[in-house]
Amino acid sequence: QWLGWWVWWWVWWWILMNQYASPHFKWSEFACRCGCGCTFVSEQAIVKLEKLRVLLAAPMTINSSCRCPIHNAKVGGAPLSQHRATKSNPSTAFDIAIGNHDKQEIIELAELAGFRGIGTKYKTFVHVDDRPNRARW
Repeated sequence: QWLGWWVWWWVWWWILMNQYASPHFKWSEFACRCGCGCTFVSEQAIVKLEKLRVLLAAPMTINSSCRCPIHNAKVGGAPLSQHRATKSNPSTAFDIAIGNHDKQEIIELAELAGFRGIGTKYKTFVHVDDRPNRARW
């Protein structure tokens, strides 16, 4: 009886831990949109995204995060884009859909969460990334 409960708990934990990158985000939300399965995202960037989600106190939609080199080139991404991801150089970027959120609130909370790169020139999303230097556009 006890062994059965423990096995089910372990299976549930394993599935949960392999589906979720953080308490509020599944790995599938970060995956490259070309369908290749690439999910190389910096752990530090995920921690900051989770902090932003908690500060915002509302669900967020990620339009783009990890891009394999081929997909990054196809969509016209910069060769050194923060979205471009490989195993040795994971993505540090997220494009957060504005949706029903206040754009300025996302920007301010992203700074508070520790994101250094913040792109605000877009109509439908805010770009945030964990680059080493401060950048705004």
